[in-house]
Amino acid sequence: MLNKRFRPLLLLLLLLLLGLAGIWQIARSAARELDSAAHHLVQQGLEQELLRQRRQLATNLADYAIWNDMAIHVNALQPDLAWLNDNITPSVYHNLGVQLALLIDKERGVLLGRQHGVLAGDPARLLPLSAAQWQLLLRNADRYAAANQYGQPFSQLLQYSALNPQTGQPEARLLMLSLQRISPEDPQQLPGPVPRYLLFARHLDGNLLQQIAISYGLPSLTLNFGASNPALEEVLPLKNNSGQNLAYLSWPAQSPGQLLLQRVLPQSLILLSTVLLLGLLVVRTSRRLQQRQQQQSERQLQQGKALQHLVSLRHDDQQELDDYLADMLPLLAQTLAISRVSVWQFSTDRKELQCIAGINTLTGERLGGEVLDESQHADYLQALQTDRYLASSQTQDDPRLLSLRHYLYTHGITALLDASIMVGGMHQGVLCAESQTPRREWQPDEIGFMSTAANIIALVMESRARLHAEGELYRQFYYDRFTGLPNRTRLLMQLDELVQQRQHSNQRETQPVGCMMLAVEGLANINELFGRDNGDLVIRELGRRLEGSIGNGEMVARSADNRFALQLLGQDEEQLSRRVDDITTLLAKPLEVQGQPLFIRLSVGLAIYPHDCDEAEAILENAEAALLLSRESPGSWVRFHPDINSNWRRRNRLQADLRQAVARGELLLNYQPYVSLKSGKVAGAEALVRWQHPELGLISPADFIPLAEESGVIHALGEWVLQEGIRHAAQWRQQYLSNFVISINVSLLQLEDARFAEVVAAILATYHLPGEALELEVTEGLALRNTPAIDSNLQLLRALGIAIAIDDFGTGYASFSYLRRFPVEKLKIDKQFLDHVPENESSSNLVRMIVAMGHTLGASVTGEGIENIQQARFLARHGCDYAQGYLISRPLAPNALEQFLAAARPLQLQP
Repeated sequence: MLNKRFRPLLLLLLLLLLGLAGIWQIARSAARELDSAAHHLVQQGLEQELLRQRRQLATNLADYAIWNDMAIHVNALQPDLAWLNDNITPSVYHNLGVQLALLIDKERGVLLGRQHGVLAGDPARLLPLSAAQWQLLLRNADRYAAANQYGQPFSQLLQYSALNPQTGQPEARLLMLSLQRISPEDPQQLPGPVPRYLLFARHLDGNLLQQIAISYGLPSLTLNFGASNPALEEVLPLKNNSGQNLAYLSWPAQSPGQLLLQRVLPQSLILLSTVLLLGLLVVRTSRRLQQRQQQQSERQLQQGKALQHLVSLRHDDQQELDDYLADMLPLLAQTLAISRVSVWQFSTDRKELQCIAGINTLTGERLGGEVLDESQHADYLQALQTDRYLASSQTQDDPRLLSLRHYLYTHGITALLDASIMVGGMHQGVLCAESQTPRREWQPDEIGFMSTAANIIALVMESRARLHAEGELYRQFYYDRFTGLPNRTRLLMQLDELVQQRQHSNQRETQPVGCMMLAVEGLANINELFGRDNGDLVIRELGRRLEGSIGNGEMVARSADNRFALQLLGQDEEQLSRRVDDITTLLAKPLEVQGQPLFIRLSVGLAIYPHDCDEAEAILENAEAALLLSRESPGSWVRFHPDINSNWRRRNRLQADLRQAVARGELLLNYQPYVSLKSGKVAGAEALVRWQHPELGLISPADFIPLAEESGVIHALGEWVLQEGIRHAAQWRQQYLSNFVISINVSLLQLEDARFAEVVAAILATYHLPGEALELEVTEGLALRNTPAIDSNLQLLRALGIAIAIDDFGTGYASFSYLRRFPVEKLKIDKQFLDHVPENESSSNLVRMIVAMGHTLGASVTGEGIENIQQARFLARHGCDYAQGYLISRPLAPNALEQFLAAARPLQLQP
């Protein structure tokens, strides 16, 4: 038994020992290779250093031997030794490290010499060589010079014997020498009548060897002329140019690999001990893990059988939840080896959690009816809705269960496991397992088992709610949530069914089907004036009235935010038309909003099957086309006719082409000047945009400006108008009229753009036009578009000195109270008020009143559409400030306006 228990440990120890032995052999082999590599590396370094010393000596020699002055003075029949002595000074020794410098004549021998910088009295004794040795050196130097095209001196190591000055005994010495024939630098110059040689030499003495040893980190470096002990020293043979060994450099043997092994061995023993301890820990841990895995496998097997049984308990979708839980909960308690299991369900408002079923297997008691209220158990309920499960092994110390301590203590519950019951992605309830065993640890497989069981319960709950969900989905897809009315899709289904019925019966011609489309105009203005809530009330009330106006087989639907569509039945087209009249009359009655009556403006279109089309989709489209046309004729509804389709296609084409009009350069500006009624002189001009379509010709602004506002192109179009108008105004102020003012129309949509004032300021700065030279004209709809963006832009524009004018004043919604709250700089009286002035007294009185009101508000007044001098003089007499119209000029192209400004004369306002 003991052998079996410790068998894994013994096997682990054996593997560790084998591994350590292998590692030690590898380390020893690596150490030997490291020692060998270090030896070769030092040898190569010393060889390179000696070679460098010889090359440096040769380079220094070449600087003196190849020299024009040297050749002239030294290669003469009688060498100028005094000159040579002056030029080869002691500095050769001190600066260049040349210990021995000799001048050599092939016939006469050594003529001059310096040793350690000192001039020798008998230079021949400085290097005691035989005549044959000297001749051999000189021949080698000549041969080397002939073979070397770069002019490098001959260099070699030389061994010779000399007396030791201290002992008087002969000793061997090793010399590095360089020898070169003295020649001029200029190859065209003759070397001289007597060729002579210059020799530089340096001994391999103790000082040089010590320097080299220090450079390579060696304790010492010794020159030997005999054999060394290879066990104690490492050796480098020194050879002459013929390959003959002259001497040996030796240094103490070094073994970095062995030193590394000596340092690694204690650490390896420590590592072995650590690994052995870890091995013991791993073996012990693995045995515990094996036991746990075996227990887990047994639990999972039991849990799998339990889940199969839970699935088999489910008979069909009609089975009641209580019956299923009564069979399910005892099985869960048995599988988890616990006494209490229960199912809890959230209330509709998710404020309470109620126990709907449970069992206590110890007493056989059925549980149920207990309620946990959010006000008392907020921490627990919040934890349940945050995570998919809640596991606690020490319930009395768990901060998530503080509010449950009384419940847990009363029932003796020490461990708790809750799994969320999720239906449709929402927490529908909780499956709760309660243990009375102290310190019960919930295993991951038990948590997974509980979660799976909770999912099974969720499927049972979901099947009971499926029919209700399908009905709700149908309502969401086919009905408008806000009003509860059918939506466009449901209406289209109804129309399609009626069309199919009539196409397959004889009722096709006798029983027409009508589609009435109506839109609430100005809904955005209603929302802004009365608030969004009141705007919603308007939509609901209209929907209620429409529902009360339809009969059997008919339908009213909400097809868009401000649109309703009705499917109507009738005996003929005339009856359907009367139905539309009745409905529009009903809707014309005012609604009460905030205690005051509100009249709703509607646009209505009617299309009839089979008179107008043969398909359900086409009925709706035709009704919408008629609706859009009715907007051009306020106060009446429009019956669809074929010409509407062509107008509809033209409208869509214009809207598409308008997006490219600015880029293609199809837009142009005309300018209509206006005059001051005080001086009769031109004061400025209004910029009027035109569209020259390449195929359809000149398009009226009344046609394309609404399209630009609907499609959003108004922002790019408006910015182009500002660019062109301000550019021309800056030019005309410089050339013709220094106080010229340009008036440019802007859309309310532009004013709702938060960046509008910044864009205007940037354009003014680009063309250096002051703000007071620009006037922006807006419609009276500004009174109904009281938004923060518009107010902010108007304030910024006024800060720039830009004037704001109300165009076509009197035709829209502007009120005296609004103008007092946010005053403007100019009112422009619409042409329809001036057509019968001054002959019509009521029209004249109305104009006088508008002029007086404008002045009361601090605004100037402009009369538009002035076509005769009587109108101008009438306005001038009653204080109107400006006049604009055909009397002054029609709208002009830029070059034509320049001619007008150059030739303009004051308007004769006096009779």
